[in-house]
Amino acid sequence: MKQRNPIIEWVTDPTKNFLTSFLVGTLLFTIISDGISALFWDNLSEWLQAKLNIEELSTFRLIVVVVLILAIFVLIYVTPFSRWLKRRLVRTFGNTPQTVQTNVRPLRETFPGLIAVMGRTLPNDESPAERAILHHWNGGQTPHLLHCWIVCTQQSESSAQELQKKLIDKGLSQGCALHYGDNYWMDDPENFGEQLNLCVADDLIDDPIYIQRLINCIYSDACTRYGLDESEMIADFTGGTKSMSAGILLACATAARRLQYISQLGNRELMEIEIAYKLVPDKSA
Repeated sequence: MKQRNPIIEWVTDPTKNFLTSFLVGTLLFTIISDGISALFWDNLSEWLQAKLNIEELSTFRLIVVVVLILAIFVLIYVTPFSRWLKRRLVRTFGNTPQTVQTNVRPLRETFPGLIAVMGRTLPNDESPAERAILHHWNGGQTPHLLHCWIVCTQQSESSAQELQKKLIDKGLSQGCALHYGDNYWMDDPENFGEQLNLCVADDLIDDPIYIQRLINCIYSDACTRYGLDESEMIADFTGGTKSMSAGILLACATAARRLQYISQLGNRELMEIEIAYKLVPDKSA
């Protein structure tokens, strides 16, 4: 379970500490807003009013208020700025997970969200991505897979297309969406205004840091576009190169993200790596 910094909770949640929330909301924010308001209306409004050639002060004030409201709504609901700011605040004031214990156990659960890697396979072979998707599809019985993000390389993107056709023939209905290829773009929560797609370029295949960044994009995309929480998803690192697997492991080294792989022994059973954490304050921030 995620734990939040108590200082952030006191400030943002009135039920935790009403006095702290009240003082910050009424005193600190009021002083800041009054200062910005005085700076604008006393120093910039006359110049801006002259530039826009607006004679009525009331009309000018109305235009400014409407424009600011629209700008704020666009910034919050259209751009990824709010998600980027939230991540920065959590990194600065949040807690750092430290591993206590790691267990490996057979995976029995199914998840609505899956991240898989598409490797190049022979036409009649079952790829790790197919094995993982069929497990979480659960024969179409609820609960089952709803969204799968397939990380491809430029060489394996055609294999992902063939896999989609093969899965449809096996009964994978429209209730499950497969996302893959260079036409599926996602906002990068770590780099405001940038986007990544699900096809990894040849010169980035062996870059685990880029793969980590890509997996973070997928988790952000799952939340913002489809409403999936991180705990409702699992990442399979079986099908890629060693560097791609390392990148997935780096991205999933948090308490809420789940990991799986396919055993190479016996009946190729799906195994989950279950990591137990404790949260301690990040003193390096």
